[in-house]
Amino acid sequence: MLYFTSIWRTPDALGLAVSNVDTIPDQDKWKNHSQALVRVLAGQQNLPRMMTVDHGPYCYHILCADGVLYLTFCQKSDSVAASFGFLEEISAEFMNLYGDQIYIETRPYKFIKFDMFMSKSRKVFLSPSYNRAPPANIERRQFNTVMGIMDAPEDRRNGGGGGGGGGGGGKGNSTMYAVL
Repeated sequence: MLYFTSIWRTPDALGLAVSNVDTIPDQDKWKNHSQALVRVLAGQQNLPRMMTVDHGPYCYHILCADGVLYLTFCQKSDSVAASFGFLEEISAEFMNLYGDQIYIETRPYKFIKFDMFMSKSRKVFLSPSYNRAPPANIERRQFNTVMGIMDAPEDRRNGGGGGGGGGGGGKGNSTMYAVL
């Protein structure tokens, strides 16, 4: 289940497009985490082309291409191959339609109409008939190291990321995978 997908300009973390599909508990919390993650990644040089950041029972799959970061948020149990296939599909179409406008645009979410294409593509990649091997050569890194904090911001304020509170549902379980 791909809960939401967003597209960002890498140098300055300007949001270009977003697609909300399904609601999840604490959706605003996860969207805030995704925005914080994008801001941290946008400031880094030599980002890997593909990465997965685990966070509690969910994960962010991220594709970096041509100065644009494509992020989708889903459950850890979802198909990695389908998620990255989806991101590659929307990346190709987004560049085809808007590639010449990405760096001159100053308004956030200028390409919000692209949501229609993302919604249609999502259905294809979530169908049971979709079958593709997942990306290879995945390197693991700790999410907290990437973010430069001990706990994710909302987890620290809310006393845990969705587990039973005190045992730290999402604390210490966040990992980043990068395809080199």
